[in-house]
Amino acid sequence: MSELPSLELPPIHVLPPEVANQIAAGEVVERPASVVKELVENSLDAGARVVTVSIDGGGVARIAITDDGQGMSREDLSLSVVRHATSKIRSADDLLGVGTYGFRGEALASIGSVSRLCISSRKRSAEEGCEVRLEGNASPQVRAVGCAVGTTVSVEDLFFNTPARRKFLRTPQTEWGACADTVARLALPRPDVRFVLRKDGKVVREYLRRDTVGERVREMWPDETLTEIDGRRGSVHIRAFLGPPERARTGTTGIAVYVNGRFVRDKLLLRAIGQAYGSTLDGGRYPPGALLVDVPAAQVDVNVHPQKAEVRFATQNEVFASVVSLLRDGLATAPWARALTGAPSGADDGWSSRFDGAPRGAPSSDFDRSTRPYNVEAARLVPPTPATSSLFAKREHTESNSEEKYSATHSTERADALPAEASSKDPWGLAPTTDTAAPSPAPAEADYAAVMAAAIAAPPRVVGLSGDTGLPERQTFGSLHFVAQVRRMFLICEGEWGLVMLDQHAASERVVFDRLRKSYASRDVRVQPLLVHETLDVTAREMSLAEEHAADLAKIGFELTPLGVNTLAVRAVPALLVRADPRRLTRDILAELARQGSEFSRALDLVLATMACHGSVRGGDELAAEEARALLRSLDECDFGGHCPHGRPVLFSIKWSELERKVGR
Repeated sequence: MSELPSLELPPIHVLPPEVANQIAAGEVVERPASVVKELVENSLDAGARVVTVSIDGGGVARIAITDDGQGMSREDLSLSVVRHATSKIRSADDLLGVGTYGFRGEALASIGSVSRLCISSRKRSAEEGCEVRLEGNASPQVRAVGCAVGTTVSVEDLFFNTPARRKFLRTPQTEWGACADTVARLALPRPDVRFVLRKDGKVVREYLRRDTVGERVREMWPDETLTEIDGRRGSVHIRAFLGPPERARTGTTGIAVYVNGRFVRDKLLLRAIGQAYGSTLDGGRYPPGALLVDVPAAQVDVNVHPQKAEVRFATQNEVFASVVSLLRDGLATAPWARALTGAPSGADDGWSSRFDGAPRGAPSSDFDRSTRPYNVEAARLVPPTPATSSLFAKREHTESNSEEKYSATHSTERADALPAEASSKDPWGLAPTTDTAAPSPAPAEADYAAVMAAAIAAPPRVVGLSGDTGLPERQTFGSLHFVAQVRRMFLICEGEWGLVMLDQHAASERVVFDRLRKSYASRDVRVQPLLVHETLDVTAREMSLAEEHAADLAKIGFELTPLGVNTLAVRAVPALLVRADPRRLTRDILAELARQGSEFSRALDLVLATMACHGSVRGGDELAAEEARALLRSLDECDFGGHCPHGRPVLFSIKWSELERKVGR
C-alpha cells in the first residue's frame, strides 16, 4: 500500500486589503441589481423625495442613481468609500433597533472595489459640491465640483477587474429585468417618494408619489383584484393586499413581503400566508400581492445576512400566530371568499363572477366527469342543525341502481391529480425556489401545533377591508332561492342580482372541512367507533406513519391499530365521516401524510381537506330541495365559502342584465 503524500500547509498570513475587499464584494454585490438595491437604499436613508435610476447595458456598462437627499460634506464623502464607515450606527447596541435600510458601511467600498465608481454630492447649505472617484483598488480621489443638491452615484464597467464574476452574469435584458424588479420592490413601501427608471437613456417607468401604500400596490398589480387587510394584534401590525387563490402562481415571484419597510425573503411569513389561505393553495404557490409587517425595531434582527435579505424575530411564534390570525380574519371577509355576489349598489355593468382560471391541479372549468361508478351510499353531508337532521335520516337513496352516476369533482386519489410542485414535502408554500437564501428558523414542532390551534380558535378581531364591495352582511348563500338540481351535480339558484350555479360537491366539501377544522381547534372531534373494524394492507412507510402519528390521528377522530407487520385496523373514524369508506379514507390520509413529510401539524389542513372530500355530498348524489337549502345555509357559516378546501371555486354566477343581453333583450 503506497504511502499518502505529506501535506504541508503554507503559513497563515493576512490577506492584502484589495483581496479582502473583493471577497467582501462577493457577498454584497452579486449582480447589477445588488448595486441598485444598495444605492437606492442609501438615497432613501438620506431623505430623498425623488430618486432617478439609470441602467445602461443591463447595468454592467453603467448604473447611475441620482437623488435630492440631504447630500454629503467633503469629509463625509471621503469617508463614504472606506469600509465600515457609516453614519447610521455608533455602537453594537444600535444594532438592536436599526431604523435605516443600510448600516454596515460596506456597500460603497465593495462596489468601488469591482467597478469604476464616481460619487458627487452637495449639501443644501454648501455653495459647491465635491466628487470622489474610486477605481478598483486604487486610492480615492476627491475634488470640488459644481452639482445640484443631493447625491449622484455612477457605477461603470461593473466587474471589470473580476472577469470570472462577469462571465456568470446573464444577458443584458435579464440583468435589466432584475434591476427593474429591485426598483419596484423598493418603491412599493415608499409611496411618498417618486421613482424614475431609465433604460439606455429612455424613461421606461415612473412611480409617482401616492397618498397610501395601497395606491402604490394597485399601481404595480393593475390587473389583479386585491383584498386589502389592515389589522393589529399586540405589537404586530400588518397591511396586506392579496389576490384570490385561483390567481396564485408557482414560486414567490408574484408576492412581496416586507418587515418594517424592508423587502425580505422570510420563509416564516410565507408560511403564514399559506396557513391563512389553508388548503385553498397548493404547496409552493402564492397569491399575487404584498404583505407588510411592522413590529418594534428592537424585536427584529436585521444583521443576519450580508444583503439584509433576511430577518430574525425575537418572538417568532407570536409574530407567526398574529399574522396568520389577522390574514385569516381579513381573507374570510374578502369578496372571493364570501363568494357571491352582487355588484355594487346601482351598478348595471353586466357583472359576472366568472373565474379567470383555476389553481393548478384543480379540475377544468367544465367539471370533467369520471366514468367510474360511485356508490352514493358511501358519503352524504352531515346535517348542520338538529332541525334538518331528520330530513337526512329519513332519506332513502333510490338512485343506487341508476344507470348513470357521476363521481366527485375531486378524486380522493389526489396524488395523481396534483402537479409535482404540489407533492412537495412543504405544504405551506415553502418549496425551494430560485431564492437560495437560508430560511428563517420555523417554530419548534411542539410550539407550532399550539400556535396553529390558537390562530384557528382566536376570537374575531376588527380588521379593515378597503373599498365598498356592496356585499350583503352574511347569509349570502341562504338568501338564494333554490330552483333545481341538474345532472345530479349542480344546484341552480336565483338571487336578486342574477343566476347562480353551485357545484354541490365543492360546496359540501367546504362545509364539512370547516366543521372538521373548528372541531379540531376546539378539541371536540366526535368519534364513531366501528361495529366491525376494517383492515387494510399497508406498506412499511404507511405503517410507520400510522404509528408515528397515532396520537395526532386520534385528535382528528381516527383510531388505527397495527395488526402485524403490514396490516392496519381501523377501529373508529370521525362522526362527520361515518358514511365514508373507512379503508379508502385511511389510505388517502396516510398518502397525504407521506407526501407532506413528518410534521403532522403542517399537513393538517390538507389532511382535513382529504377527509372532507370523503365525507361530503358527491357528484351523482340526488338532493331534495330542503337538503339543497340546508347546504346553502351551511355555507354562510363557513370562512372562504366561495372556494372548496382545494381552492376550486364553488359557484359560477351571471347577472340578469348579462343574461338579457345574451338573448337580445
